[in-house]
Amino acid sequence: MTHADCLGILLPDDGPDDYEWITLADQTDDLPRLALGRVASDGHHAPAALLALGDVKRLAPPGERLVKEAGARAVVWACTSASFIGGLGWAQDQRAALEARLGVPVTSTALAFLEALEALGHDRVDLLSPYPDDVTLRLVSFLREGGVGVLHDKALDCPYAADSHRADILEEVRRFAARHPDTARPLLIPDTAIDTLGLSEALVREAGREVLTANQVSLWAGLRRLAGAYRTPALLGPLAER
Repeated sequence: MTHADCLGILLPDDGPDDYEWITLADQTDDLPRLALGRVASDGHHAPAALLALGDVKRLAPPGERLVKEAGARAVVWACTSASFIGGLGWAQDQRAALEARLGVPVTSTALAFLEALEALGHDRVDLLSPYPDDVTLRLVSFLREGGVGVLHDKALDCPYAADSHRADILEEVRRFAARHPDTARPLLIPDTAIDTLGLSEALVREAGREVLTANQVSLWAGLRRLAGAYRTPALLGPLAER
């Protein structure tokens, strides 16, 4: 990566001010410059609120600022729920419309999950979802549309992003693994409100299997859209060489 490389991260502005994206670039010299664009949100994990949050008219203005003012050469809409809530076609249209508005490559966390699973050769997963049941079912449906089946899932019923952020994700993974000890499938942990990049090894250890998290796949997919090869094994886990 050259110093000029900049990855734009569109992130919901939904309360917590200590998301790992905010200080991520300061934690390693291996990453390109990261520029954050905040999208106004109340953090509510309800379908209507998430559809409104994922509206391109809402996402495009901060995205355009990332490109024009910060020099982002690729942009990630780093919100899982507001990129899957309308289904696969909706997510693809969201990406295409943002690319047309911003003029740079764009992806989203939901699409990054599908991209990562394809790269790793997985079409069956288990799911530890922080969302309420109705939103979790939307995610299961989205994955199915993308050719990925969910065998076991658990909804933690976090009504807001701030609740997800406060969750003890290692303990929740430990409980999930105790209930579902089969390690044949990767475990997905959505929601970019959950800080996981610094916990990659611990999550894998507790799960006893491959784990893919929202922030992990978002970072990986964003870096793929910048010119040049890039690998960060500690942060990207099994995706580092993909």
